[in-house]
Amino acid sequence: MKKFIPILLLLILSISLNAQPLRSITYQMMVDKAEELMGKADYKNALEFYQQAYEEKKEPEMALKVADVHYLLKDYNKAARQYRSVLRRDKKDVYLEYRLFYAKCLKRTDQLQDAYNEFIEYAKKTTDPDGRQEALLEIKGLEMFNDLAENTDIKFVPLPKEINKAFSLYGARLHPDGNLYFGSFDSDKEIVLDGETEKGDAKIYVSTRDDKGKFSTLTPLGENINRAGYSSLHPAFSEDGNRMYFTRLIGNNNSIEEAKIYVSVKTGSEWGAARILPNVNADGIICRQPAVGELYGREVLFFIADMPGGYGGEDIYYATIDGDSYGKPINLGEVINTRDDEYSPFYFEGSLYYSTNGLPGLGGFDVYSADWNGNYWEQPTNLGKGYNSLTDDLFYSLDKSGEAGFIFSNRPYEGKKKVVSETCCDHIFEFGYRDLNIDLLVKVLGPKGSLLDAKVELVDLSDVNPEPAVTKTNFNGNTFTFPLDKNRPYKAIVSKTGFDTQTIEFTTAGIIDDYTVEKTVTLVTSVPQMQTVKINEPIRLNNIYYDYNDFKILPDAEKDLEVLLGLMEKYSDMVIELSSHTDARGTDSYNLSLSQKRANSAKEWLVQNGVKAPRIKAVGYGETVILNKCVNGVECTDEEHRFNRRTEFKIISGPTTIEIEKQVIKDNGK
Repeated sequence: MKKFIPILLLLILSISLNAQPLRSITYQMMVDKAEELMGKADYKNALEFYQQAYEEKKEPEMALKVADVHYLLKDYNKAARQYRSVLRRDKKDVYLEYRLFYAKCLKRTDQLQDAYNEFIEYAKKTTDPDGRQEALLEIKGLEMFNDLAENTDIKFVPLPKEINKAFSLYGARLHPDGNLYFGSFDSDKEIVLDGETEKGDAKIYVSTRDDKGKFSTLTPLGENINRAGYSSLHPAFSEDGNRMYFTRLIGNNNSIEEAKIYVSVKTGSEWGAARILPNVNADGIICRQPAVGELYGREVLFFIADMPGGYGGEDIYYATIDGDSYGKPINLGEVINTRDDEYSPFYFEGSLYYSTNGLPGLGGFDVYSADWNGNYWEQPTNLGKGYNSLTDDLFYSLDKSGEAGFIFSNRPYEGKKKVVSETCCDHIFEFGYRDLNIDLLVKVLGPKGSLLDAKVELVDLSDVNPEPAVTKTNFNGNTFTFPLDKNRPYKAIVSKTGFDTQTIEFTTAGIIDDYTVEKTVTLVTSVPQMQTVKINEPIRLNNIYYDYNDFKILPDAEKDLEVLLGLMEKYSDMVIELSSHTDARGTDSYNLSLSQKRANSAKEWLVQNGVKAPRIKAVGYGETVILNKCVNGVECTDEEHRFNRRTEFKIISGPTTIEIEKQVIKDNGK
């Protein structure tokens, strides 16, 4: 059973490749180069070679390698699509072990019922004990979904783009003086490790906050902390703020070659020369992510390490602090540490907060807390929703009041800068109690009572600065809770496949005390409206659009391609023409070529998913069939042009008529 190591260090650092064009390299050279780069943990460039190799030979094993790299880069949508393209045809479970990662991708992309079903099937069939245990852990996490705290009284807000750059950030801590320290590459763009740029090293930055709560620009700490050739990360402070502990490490792409914990003492306004901690660090041992706390009435340093004799991958340890001396590391034990990984410890008033992927949870890494009773740790408790998402949540910390703090997460949010995907990188979120606790409680019913696995989208209808829409699913329950802001109009859209969608509108105007807006929605089973399609009748598919000047299949297009795939499977003798059309922008010859590429792209998707190539004739019509006024020389909006960028199909042999749902197709206006 293969096990992916979580990427929590550099994530995406590319090496410049001075090589000949990929298309002049043989298939085996592509594969060998990809494997070499994977060995160096250079996933970004390995992906490029794997994809080129897959383009040359459509082998399922190569498709799965592409999926694996997307998974490692946390691009879960692309990974899921690639896994699915192979696994849907794997009737004999030749690639059974990949279903575990496919299920994880479904979970990360909020397809919870499908993920749950995949985990169940995998756990039943696999003969790998570690894989089964991992699947059972995921199943338990999904089953406890409804039992986790909603935390609607807490508001989570991403820090501004001046701090949340495109790349991941690492370990934010508030100094007692109110300044925020954290590790960062301070880069909006992909970083190239070519040995010639300082951008290859992360640094610890400090940001001050003004009276209005706005953070200042970033200021890197001096050379005593940020040493050339190392990445400096994970700052943590003693209670008086005079000592700063941090990690200094050497990274190679997405792997750690060396990591040690250092301490610096503050004199006046300057941090002194950093010194490596005695006893805590050892040759060949990865030690990082320090946090100051207390055990048995003594000051201690918590940290994570991969020391021999631990319970899993990286465990949490502590060492007693006695002035300038440090005791030998002691493992926190099996109540805290699991067979997997524990990260980012933080201690506050008798409680240890940390992230783990070894306990049931919402996402990959969930934040847990455990109380110290003076002699041993109580059983850990999941902090619940908000603090935890369907992705990774780490580096929980609190301010001195204990009522606000920060958390790191790679969860998507509106306005987040993307490098590879919306979930690739960890950014900082601030949290704190709401001034007024207003929340929405939606209960979804069906014809026979409680209706599971529905979806509710909450939309802020405010004219000025509306909050981003939020969508929640609940595969094993029928209640949904959303935090609301005061004096705002809202609508909630309730839907489930096979049922008619309903919309409710309401407002929080006039609410001055804590209040719950309760709504019960009953969905009615929808009756599919069918349409008869005749041979040689062109049918426009609803969602297969393309970006301007591009021929890549967009995610929404896969919904219609899935329907067309089902039709090809249902009518096994059906042969179709799959045609593509462009808008009128660009030259006629260019558009003809582009539309052919688009038709080929749609055909390739179907072939990859099991349809025999001779059953599909791909034809590009360019701009020869425009459906509206937007011909050459007429000024149109992009949306009007987009209407002409479409894909159609028609039966050219086989059945003379077929039945298809009306919602799948769109009137061509012909």
